[in-house]
Amino acid sequence: MAEGLRSGVLLSLCAVALAVLGLTPALSWIPEGPLLGAAILLAVAILIWTGLRAAERSGRLVAGPLTGALAGSIGGCVGGIAYLVAGKPALNIAAGLVTGALSGAVCGFAGAKLASRFTAPAVEPERGADERS
Repeated sequence: MAEGLRSGVLLSLCAVALAVLGLTPALSWIPEGPLLGAAILLAVAILIWTGLRAAERSGRLVAGPLTGALAGSIGGCVGGIAYLVAGKPALNIAAGLVTGALSGAVCGFAGAKLASRFTAPAVEPERGADERS
């Protein structure tokens, strides 16, 4: 779960930085499309990486979606709070929390599946001549 907390903090920092860039009136000259693209790509990359690392460390597939959901919910909640500070409705906090948790679980599962694909299975010791059938 520590992996999910670390990635959640990283995702939160990205969400706050992108919210400041996208919602500050003085920076309205920045195009919205690249900001949205960067937000989506950064979040997906961080969440997949989180699921991959958690599954590799624990050796269990379920660790990926769980840590991804934790990181996504932290990032989504902080992103919603950033929107609230910018004068948007408070519903963004709940929406960010739920959306972050669901997308984090999906991306974390994808990362865990990647980890299981690239991790070599344990090699069984060779049987002796008397154990062969």
